[in-house]
Parts: sequence; structure tokens; C-alpha cells
Amino acid sequence: MRFSSEFEVLETELGKAHSIHGAGLPDWQKISEISECILREHSKDLRVAAWLTWALYQRDSFAGLLAGLGVLRELCEYHWTQVYPVKLRTRVAAFGWLVLRLEQACAHNLPLSDQRPLFQALLEHLECLDQIWGEQLGSEAPLLLPVRRQLSARLAQAAAEPGDVAGVIARVKPAPSPLPAPEQPLNNEKDAHKRLRALQEQARPLCTWWLRQDAADPRALRLGRTLAWLMLVNYPDANNERVTALRPLATDKRKRYQDRFSQGHYADLLLELEVSLAGAMFWFDGLRMVWECLEALHADLAMTELEMQFALLLHRLPNLPEYRFEDGTPFADSATGEWIAFHVMRHLHKPEPSNVVVDSAAQPWEAALQAVMPCLRKDGLKAAVSVLKQGLRAACGDRARFHWHLALARLCVAAGKHDLARIQLEQLDLQLQRTGLESWEPELAMQVGQLLYRCYDLLPQNQAVQDGKDTLHRRLCHFDLEAVLE
Repeated sequence: MRFSSEFEVLETELGKAHSIHGAGLPDWQKISEISECILREHSKDLRVAAWLTWALYQRDSFAGLLAGLGVLRELCEYHWTQVYPVKLRTRVAAFGWLVLRLEQACAHNLPLSDQRPLFQALLEHLECLDQIWGEQLGSEAPLLLPVRRQLSARLAQAAAEPGDVAGVIARVKPAPSPLPAPEQPLNNEKDAHKRLRALQEQARPLCTWWLRQDAADPRALRLGRTLAWLMLVNYPDANNERVTALRPLATDKRKRYQDRFSQGHYADLLLELEVSLAGAMFWFDGLRMVWECLEALHADLAMTELEMQFALLLHRLPNLPEYRFEDGTPFADSATGEWIAFHVMRHLHKPEPSNVVVDSAAQPWEAALQAVMPCLRKDGLKAAVSVLKQGLRAACGDRARFHWHLALARLCVAAGKHDLARIQLEQLDLQLQRTGLESWEPELAMQVGQLLYRCYDLLPQNQAVQDGKDTLHRRLCHFDLEAVLE
């Protein structure tokens, strides 16, 4: 049917909605009649069902929408393996086309005054479709959650209005609790895996409910991340270049999320991102976007919770962000890499040695380093370096300049730029050795050495790094064996 005259007529009529040539408006009556004919007599096509649904809404308002969603639900629920198009991506595109329009339809004040049963039936159709799409399409499924939330909220509001007390009492009357099924014993790894999967499915509605009540609830982030990442014991299968067979999140979905973030819909976006991350656990850019939503909501506790959960995962599988999806895109892009280095990995690092050697009367480099940290988080490393360079240029004497250079190296460590920090620290360490100052200021030499050793530890390992690390370790043992043992 894709190349039939009826199909072409439908595409032509629908195209009028976006035409710039004054072709007129779509004939929704014509679209609905042709769509019904195709579905009844020729082919079960999900694209046609989506077009029919929207045409019926345009023609008969929400009663038509209910009828159209009923047709779509039946095709998805009972004929999924027989319907067209065969390609899942084409099905996703058809569903996505309809979802965008449903959001527009439900964004206005809904006329619930005397149509609550109709809207309750609409909500049931949407919930069923959301479940089917999630099961069949995974992370690629278009999100019906925002539409469902709007409809649920409006129904709840209508139920609480005067005159509806009896209905409310009837709805909240507790149902008898079913007896729990006896637990089956676990006999092998396969059974354990199934039980973990079941726990994940049971926890998902709870996490969603928590986030609906409070988008910054750290319990939802903790439970969701813990259960999802318990599955990760080893790295995913990949070739020598760390390219896996895993598919990335759809481009249009990523763009949609970015648009919603730009529009300031942080709480709603959090729910959508969590749904996608449940089926795309390696999409670390999405994890960063969750963190950015929490930051916009000033949810410091939830931000820290997410950072620490991710840090624990990277402690087990430190090279995970370097892996790639099947199309070559990394699990973590450059912006996410910087976020990991600055906000996540700090939870795995021991705090910088407290025995910082400074002048007790004046510590301009220390004050400047602390003051520039907000600038580093907001504007990046380059802007923060520019601030410290002003102090370096104004420094008087070799000792002051040494401390300003050390402050720059510490700034690079804080930003996760360990290779840049290594270069600076190696020069400072060499300067201490050449001048013999390491004997006169062993605490300063120890601080430089410990920072440099940490950089060696965090850099990609090769022979040169390992040699430098071994040599430095011997010198640190000479300076302070107790500190090295700690």
C-alpha cells in the first residue's frame, strides 16, 4: 500500500498542513475516510492508523481521538507482528508524529465538565500504548508520559471539585490486597538474573511516582541507578577500538530533550530522561542532562547522589566512558567527559594533602585558587586559568611564582586535566631538585610529589608513565614513608 494512489492522496492532504504554497488546509474528513478504507480492506498500517487518529480528532474532537486511539491500541496490542511498516524505526517515526500532536491537543484546558468517563478511557488507551511501546521498542519508544501526566492531573483536579465527593470516595475505597505468591527458590544464575529483572520492573513505577511528587527526590535516583547498574559486571562486548554493537539514542529524541531543557521544563524532562536511561544505561550524556536538570532545580542533595552512584560504577569499570555505540559516537561526549572529570571523579579521589605550605601572613595564591573555583564550574578551565595568571604576572620573587605555578597545577587537577597538571608538576618537581630546595622544604616537595603521583595514577598507562611513577614512588618513600603508606 505504500505506493498506492490512496496512500499518496493521504500524504498529499497531510502535507498541506506545512505547505508554503497556499495549498489550503487538509481535508480531515477525506483523510479519515480513506484511512478507514485502507485499514478495513487493504492493510493494517500503523502510519495510516496514526493519521486516522489525528484526523478523527480534528473532525470529532476528543470523542474522535478516543476512537482513533482505540484502533491504534488494537493494532499494537493484538497485531504487532503482522502490521506494517516492518521496520521498527518507521513505526517509531509514525508514533512520534502522533505524540507531538497529542501533546499540543492536551496542552490546552480540557473540557472535562461532563466528559470525565471519556477522558478516563483516553487515559487508559494511552497507558496501554505506553506499556506496549516500551516493551516492543525499548528506549526508542516515543514518550507518552507527559501527555498522561497532563491528563491524569486534570482528571484528579476535576474529581476534587465540588459535587464529586461521592465519586472520589468510591475511587479511593481500598481494594482487597492479594495474597503474596510464595517465593520460588533460586537455583542458578539464570534464575537470579530473572529475579533482578523483576525487581527492576517493580521498582520503576515507584521511582516514577517519587519523581512525580518531587523531581529532586534522591531516593528515586539511588534506587533506579543501583538496580540498573547491578546488571553491569563487565564491560560490554566491543572491538579493539571499543566500538560496541549497542545502538545510540535516536537523534530526534536527543534533540527533543535538548529543546525541552532550553525551554526550562526541567521536572518533566527528568521523568522523560529516566525512562530513556532505563533502557539505555550507557547513554551517559543523558545522565549528565539529568544532573543539569537537578542543578537548574537547585537540588544539591540529588546532584551529589547521582554523582556518587556514577562514581561507584566508574570505580568498578573506569574505562566505560571511552566505549562507543555502533555508529562510533562515544558513550560520553566531550562535555560529559569534563563533567565526569570535575564532578564525578572527585568522589573517588583522596582529598588533596592538607599540609599545604603557605606563608602564614599572606596567601594570595591560596585565596585566588579558592575564589576561582566557582568560575571554573561556570565558565570552564580557560577562564579560571586567566584569573590565576593575573596573580602569577604580579608575583614578586621566585618563591611566590613557584606557588602560583603550583596553584595552576592544582586547578588543572581539580578540572580533571591531569595531563596538563602532570606537565606543570614535572617542571616544578625538577625545579625543586635542581635548586636543592626539596631538602630545605620537604613538605612542599612532598605536596608536589603527591599531586604528580596522583596524575600518573589517573593518566592512561604506558611505559613512560609507569617509569615516571616508579621513580617518583621511590623518592616519595625517601621523603615521608608514613605518608606513602597512607
